[in-house]
Amino acid sequence: MIAEAPHRRDRPAVIGARIAAGFLLLVPGWIAIWTTTGYLNPIAFALLWTGAALLMWTAARAYPGVRRHLALAALSVPLWWYFEAVNGRTANWEYLGRDQYNDLAYAAFASISFATVVPALVAATAMIGRLTRLATETDGGAHLITSRAWPVWMVGAGIVAEAATLALPELFYPLVWVAPFLVLDGLVAAAGGRSIIADLAAGVWERAAVIAGAGLLCGGLWEFWNFWAHPKWVYDVPLLDFVPIFEMPLLGYGGYIPFAWSVFQLVVLVDLAAKRFRTRVGAPVTHP
Repeated sequence: MIAEAPHRRDRPAVIGARIAAGFLLLVPGWIAIWTTTGYLNPIAFALLWTGAALLMWTAARAYPGVRRHLALAALSVPLWWYFEAVNGRTANWEYLGRDQYNDLAYAAFASISFATVVPALVAATAMIGRLTRLATETDGGAHLITSRAWPVWMVGAGIVAEAATLALPELFYPLVWVAPFLVLDGLVAAAGGRSIIADLAAGVWERAAVIAGAGLLCGGLWEFWNFWAHPKWVYDVPLLDFVPIFEMPLLGYGGYIPFAWSVFQLVVLVDLAAKRFRTRVGAPVTHP
């Protein structure tokens, strides 16, 4: 599963090469996005975050392999385009420098940047889990959802929250981050996986806390690296737009917690679906 370290132990030379690769991607990307206004800066942003993910996975001794990394990147692109689509209604952020790209170039460069989101959060979760020695397994543990109706209620609540967001975005826009989590956590529970809400209801907080920490870590780095970047994003957050830390208002950082939970459960759900598919077709169940 996504949060588990590989069973193999990498040689020191492999670990050293991965650290070197991480810095060789991160440092030039960081310099470029802060010191230049070039057309290719979104690629520099992607290189920076790919390097950051490599370093975090290496710190966790849990690099999942190139195939898995690319699969997470591929999953990341439609995920963030979904949030961009919702933002078309809520209008909580916009990108300065968007006007230098035509629609096709913007879609391509944006997708390259968006591909780094899920790998970064998965890597940060693995790193924090290892450093804190808190468990992040996706099976076992608290399975308190015994009613078949409970996952349906969670999914339904998520759909209602999403509808409220789209109907009255100026009031319910914080639910942008909560609604997907409710849906995904409910779907994971329905598929026989481990629900974060069930964990919290049982007083089992470790896994939720590790993922939340990953969300806050990545959120802080996203906002830090964005602040002096070009292009960059800025926010328009009604009622809560005070005490900014970089471009993000202080309370806005809270949204990174349910967002990280959503990402984690999305990957778990895809893993469960892939496992079920492989079992059905008789293929060996492996995790790339």
